[in-house]
Amino acid sequence: MILSPSFKGSFVQLALAIGLLTAGSLHATLVHGSEAPKLMPTTPSTQAVPVQVGSAPASSTAAFAVVQAVPAVQPSLPEDGVYLYGQSVKPNQIGKTYAVLEVKQGKVVGAFYMPSSSFDCFHGEFQTDKLALTVVDSYERTAHPYAIALEKSYPVAAAGGNPVANSLKLQGFHPISTLSETDQRILTTCKADYQQTLSR
Repeated sequence: MILSPSFKGSFVQLALAIGLLTAGSLHATLVHGSEAPKLMPTTPSTQAVPVQVGSAPASSTAAFAVVQAVPAVQPSLPEDGVYLYGQSVKPNQIGKTYAVLEVKQGKVVGAFYMPSSSFDCFHGEFQTDKLALTVVDSYERTAHPYAIALEKSYPVAAAGGNPVANSLKLQGFHPISTLSETDQRILTTCKADYQQTLSR
């Protein structure tokens, strides 16, 4: 079939529009600690999907219906208390980084450390999709912004047909249930410096 110039132009414009829409549905999110950006699909509030109409006449084989997208579930804040996370599921592993922190109404004070090494205190707060921190270098006493993405997991059968977050994790870290004396000592030291952060 030979397309007229005007039709070919319209076809090219349509193809470009579809390509732009497809490209626009993705955005690059750089997760701290990753070497490359991670492409994540955006979630529009509504989307058009084809729906097969079984009783429709032969001339109309399909119709389009607007289906409300399932809203994204925001992670709930962890309960107030002391938490320990590690790059390893086991505590006190040489060469692994650990984070001990105390949470109070979404505010955080704690430290990053490696066993048999120094530690750096931090303070910050939980936000919608990340733990936003200010880390203070223990030697130079300089402050640096740092963020850890939050991971959500969902049960297989969700109440009411909607996903419900049942746990909260720090990306790249594993929760550890038992704190050592070293963890407590490090946390006490950092709280002495940044206790006012939890009191705000």
